[in-house]
Amino acid sequence: MNVAMMKRNNIYNRKGDNKMSRGLNKDDIIYFLSNRCSQTLGGVQTIIRLIEQALPEQKFVEIPIVYNKKDLILDKLPNVEVYSMAINKSEKIKRYINIFEIDNEEIKEEVIIPNSKIVVFGVQKLIFLSKKDLINNEIIIFQSNRPDITFGTVEKGKVPFILTEKIKYIDKFLFYTEEDKKEILKILGNSKVEYNFKSYIVPNPSKTPRNQICRYTNSLMYMGRFDIIQKNIKEYIKLADRLYPKYNINAYGDGISKVLLEFSKVNVKGVIKDISEVAHENSILLLLSNYEGFGNVIVEAYSVGMPVIVYDSYPAAKSIVTHNAGKLVPYGDLDGVIEAIEEILKDEVTFKKYSNGAFEESKKYIKEDIISKYIHVIMDPYKN
Repeated sequence: MNVAMMKRNNIYNRKGDNKMSRGLNKDDIIYFLSNRCSQTLGGVQTIIRLIEQALPEQKFVEIPIVYNKKDLILDKLPNVEVYSMAINKSEKIKRYINIFEIDNEEIKEEVIIPNSKIVVFGVQKLIFLSKKDLINNEIIIFQSNRPDITFGTVEKGKVPFILTEKIKYIDKFLFYTEEDKKEILKILGNSKVEYNFKSYIVPNPSKTPRNQICRYTNSLMYMGRFDIIQKNIKEYIKLADRLYPKYNINAYGDGISKVLLEFSKVNVKGVIKDISEVAHENSILLLLSNYEGFGNVIVEAYSVGMPVIVYDSYPAAKSIVTHNAGKLVPYGDLDGVIEAIEEILKDEVTFKKYSNGAFEESKKYIKEDIISKYIHVIMDPYKN
């Protein structure tokens, strides 16, 4: 590559293939690389959609790993196009050319236009980007799960071999919490990989408007996917057996383990769009997962003034679950969960104290504030 070309592309070479920081021009594109596109529902999909909505004049291209048109349940935004990795190369190029009517000769075989910003949800997805893409664009990692899972680790506490040469191309890294940052840096240190990214701490937002409508009842709730592997659905079944009839557990959601819940003392209530629909019927949110990334449902519970009881099965929980807003219980300690329930629901005065604490905590996760921080991370000039 000659000097003129490097200047034109705002790239200069170093041992780690450094890239120069720059702002966005009006025709520049921000790419999102994630499991699914924003036309589905879920934690990462919600974040993508919120950023896109906040920047209606910005052009976005989503690159989902899984793209099934049957799953699309939200309307596509006018400033967003989807570029599927599941179709063949010639069709990809044809589709991409049509996105913004870019001239054929100018685009040639480029999938990602150089000097773009690529927001990648989870380090493991760097395997889908070529070295050329990594060198020629600003690479921004958004943490998308527990630290080891965001790397896709096989050997515990180390970066997979296939990623070791790609880490040095990361320009920015957004962590959920300081605890997550410590764990991720420990993994990088254990692996002795080169990295030189700019760090940011931004928690996930609550999509639930703040309204303290939670009430003192004898009902507890779970909201999420009915899944054994991550969500640990069997734990709620065991807990319901021990609590019945003093307390009820209501489960809101769907999934492959639904039949297990239906044959237990857990009350399967179906799918809801937001926790605010049932906050007046339940007093505590239970999240007893084997692991989580952030646990968005916790901050949604805070938004309605609902205390939480959470297993300490992932780093972010230590920051999100505060003593005034609920209880963090050692993983697998059902006795500890029952003690926490008895403490929070001891009487209406005690419950109100925890409810007020939860509602106060919700101020940290106001959607508009968090979206502004996301946009800052994406637009912030980086320096290496």
